[in-house]
Amino acid sequence: MTVRFRCLQEHNHRDYFHGKYNTIKDDIPRMYGVDAVHRAGEEIHVTEGELDRIILEKLGLPAVAIPGANMWFGRHRRMLAGFNRVWVWSDPDDAGSELTSKITRALRSAKALRLSADVTDTYLAEGADALLGLIK
Repeated sequence: MTVRFRCLQEHNHRDYFHGKYNTIKDDIPRMYGVDAVHRAGEEIHVTEGELDRIILEKLGLPAVAIPGANMWFGRHRRMLAGFNRVWVWSDPDDAGSELTSKITRALRSAKALRLSADVTDTYLAEGADALLGLIK
């Protein structure tokens, strides 16, 4: 177990000498929501960030989160290897594109979804149907 902290202020976090997310010193990155691995059927969803995972879970989609675009590791591949489909919900930026590439190279069952904003922003702006429509 671990604790991660997220600054909720809308500002440049580096100007305030902190990142958007912070963790306990020397803590290793962990996949968030691994309980979904045990609940999911043939498909699972992977998000870039914990809040996006919470949105997908709210919509009834079993999901795990990678805590940032650079935090995909070999152990994550092994955790998701048995699924027929791994839906990848990365942010629409360079870091998200890199994460998508890493996951789709690691897992033949992975399929990337194209978003114009991250999961949370899409949900807030367009609602659940906009997200659910991407996987149909």
